Amino acid sequence: MNDLTDLFQSVAGRVKPPVCVALGPPWPVANLVEAVAAPGTVCYQMDLHQADRVRDCLAEVGSGAEVVAKPDLWDLGPTFETVVFPAAAYADRELKIDMVEQAYHVLKPGGVLVSLSGYERDNQFAKWHKKVFGKCGQTPASKAGMAFWSVRGEDQKRRRHEVAFHAKLPDGPPMEVISRPGTFSYGRFDNGSRAMVEVADVRPGESVLDLGCGNGAVGCLLGGKVGPAGSVTFVDSNLRAVALAELNAAANNTPNPKFVTATRLEGLARRSFDVIVANPPYYAKSEITQLFVQGSRELLRPGGRYYIVTKLPTAVVPMIFQTFGDCSVIENRGYSVVMAGVGGPPPLAGGMIPRVV
Repeated sequence: MNDLTDLFQSVAGRVKPPVCVALGPPWPVANLVEAVAAPGTVCYQMDLHQADRVRDCLAEVGSGAEVVAKPDLWDLGPTFETVVFPAAAYADRELKIDMVEQAYHVLKPGGVLVSLSGYERDNQFAKWHKKVFGKCGQTPASKAGMAFWSVRGEDQKRRRHEVAFHAKLPDGPPMEVISRPGTFSYGRFDNGSRAMVEVADVRPGESVLDLGCGNGAVGCLLGGKVGPAGSVTFVDSNLRAVALAELNAAANNTPNPKFVTATRLEGLARRSFDVIVANPPYYAKSEITQLFVQGSRELLRPGGRYYIVTKLPTAVVPMIFQTFGDCSVIENRGYSVVMAGVGGPPPLAGGMIPRVV
């Protein structure tokens, strides 16, 4: 945490307001805002939950910096003299590249991008900066990490970083799904999601909730099962994810889609869904899984079915029992699909597990 602040001091003389701090963990962001000490500083996040945590940390240090959540950094427009990108060491490589690209388009001509890397010897950021900005300066390798900076030139065309992949249920049409960095399962259909849709009993005319939808691949596939009389609601706290779900639902003719950006399932009506599917992130704290489980029961109609896929059934099953009173588990593709329902666990339709190709 303090290392990034120390690293920033080595390049602080290159920083001019107004400043945008792009992404980064909550406390390092708050510490950087304190170090920047410039009026009009804006903190960009693409996830509402993360944005709320940044606001809490800023409040603790007494900063009034604005926190803005958008699907893309370049949605903020070319209004900054400096963008500071505190790149967490564990962040996706593709997301880092995407932020360097998008930072160019929120800088005024002559503005500076400063990327802070926690790696002692980082041999990637200079390449990414040069590809987008043409030139790059850097600090020497140190235990605190390395800092890189580049100056924005003339306007250039935006380059969108995205990957398309295909998924198909045997009894449904093939679907193409667009994915972008910073969202779950970039560039591929997640195996856990695949295991879950193979097990889920979804019937024509039903209302499905894709909880933590990511790019919307699961909801789009299940939309093929509910047919034109059914509906699919996509919900996620990540604004880029919801924007992708909307794009993919339109491209794949998902029936009666709805899109909700929420952190605690707000905006969802009680007893409005026949089926809820959830694939919570395993790297996060269990509070997200608890939210996905505990918040779902009140959303299900009588006879409704709930499915959650996990690699940690011993942690998830007690939550299911506490909330639903009973459950059953099917092992598929190395994952556990835990099933529960209002009034008891649902049977599988026909006793068969369809496969996704």
